[in-house]
Amino acid sequence: MYDTSHLRRQDRAMDEQAATRLLAEAQHAVLAMQNICGGAYAVPMDYVWDGGKFIYMHCAPQGYKLECLAACPAVSLVITGAARTLPHMFSTAYESLVVQGECLVVDDAAEKRNALHLLLRKYTPEHLDRGYAYAERALEHTTVLRLCISTWCGKAHLARS
Repeated sequence: MYDTSHLRRQDRAMDEQAATRLLAEAQHAVLAMQNICGGAYAVPMDYVWDGGKFIYMHCAPQGYKLECLAACPAVSLVITGAARTLPHMFSTAYESLVVQGECLVVDDAAEKRNALHLLLRKYTPEHLDRGYAYAERALEHTTVLRLCISTWCGKAHLARS
């Protein structure tokens, strides 16, 4: 599943341990998909990794993103960590992941609830009781997406200034 063999710059391939840390800890991602006309479409998303083969995201129950995913569920998710420009080196220090997989709407209420709880534990751990109650009230009006990871890859350039 984790594969950096196709990277041109093998010296920048992240080891799987560092990539796993970034997958678990990064705050935001960009979900890229095919739009309904055959072009590209990408949207920023909050996400949570379940520690296994799934990444969960949430969104409104309608919208263009859902139309695109219904037409073609194959996606890429780009996750970035720390980044800073290194002007004196004409470069950038960065760390990033690209996750490939299939992204589908979660229909099972228990899985949906669990995904929302994972998101709450990641983003609002100091407000879990209120968050769980809020998630329960919003459950039927919230769409949860499950990205099943097929492959993923990490790359970093952590040059010191």
